Amino acid sequence: MFDFDYFLASAARIYPGIYYTILIAALSFVLGLFFGLILALIRLYKIRLLNEIAIVYISFFRGTPLLVQLFVFYFGLPASFGSDFFGQIDAIYYALVVFSLYASAYLAEIMRSAILSVDKGQLEAAYSLGMSAFASFKRIVLPQAFMITLPNLCNFFIIQLKNTALAFTITVHDLMGLAEIEAGRSSKFLEAYLMAALMYWGVCMLFEFLFSLLEKKMKVFRKVYA
Repeated sequence: MFDFDYFLASAARIYPGIYYTILIAALSFVLGLFFGLILALIRLYKIRLLNEIAIVYISFFRGTPLLVQLFVFYFGLPASFGSDFFGQIDAIYYALVVFSLYASAYLAEIMRSAILSVDKGQLEAAYSLGMSAFASFKRIVLPQAFMITLPNLCNFFIIQLKNTALAFTITVHDLMGLAEIEAGRSSKFLEAYLMAALMYWGVCMLFEFLFSLLEKKMKVFRKVYA
C-alpha cells in the first residue's frame, strides 16, 4: 500500500538535493554557452586545425551517452592514471566538468545556427558605417542571434536540468541521489521516487516560468533590432 504519510515526510529528506541539481544545471549551462560560442565561431570562420578539432569534439559529446561520459571521467581517469590526484577530487567537480563539456557541444550547434540566421545585409550596413568586424559581431549579430535562439536555449536548459538525475551514479547527492538513498533505506521506492519526480517537475516549472518572463522582456529588444 502507498504510504502517504511517508511520501510527505520524504520531502524533507530529499529537497536538500535541489541545491546540487540547480547548481550543476545552471553552472554547466553558463560554461557550456561560453565555450559553445567559441566553438561556434571556430566552425563559422573555419579556423584551420581548430575547426577539425571542434568538429570531432562536438561529434563525440553529441554522439555518446552522457552517462558513459560521466563514467569515463569519474571511474576511467583515476583507474587509468593510478594517481591519487584524480581519486581525491569530489564527485561534484566531475559532474560539473562533464555536464559543461556536454552542454558546450550542443550549445555550439545551437549558437552556430542562430548566428547564421542573422541577415548578412546588416553586417554589410555596419561595415559601411565604419564599424569593425568585432564591434559589428558584438553589437549587431550576437544580440540578435541570442534573441532568435532564446527558446532553444530555454529548452536545452530544461533538458539539462533533467539530465542532472544521472549525477547520482557518481555519488553526487542531488535530488535523485538523495531519493535513491531514501528509497534504499526505507524500501519504499514508489513514495521516494514519486516525491523526487514531483520536485523535478516543480523546479522545471519554475525555470520555464522564469524563461517565459525573460522571453517577454527580450521581445522589446527584438523590435529595436527588427
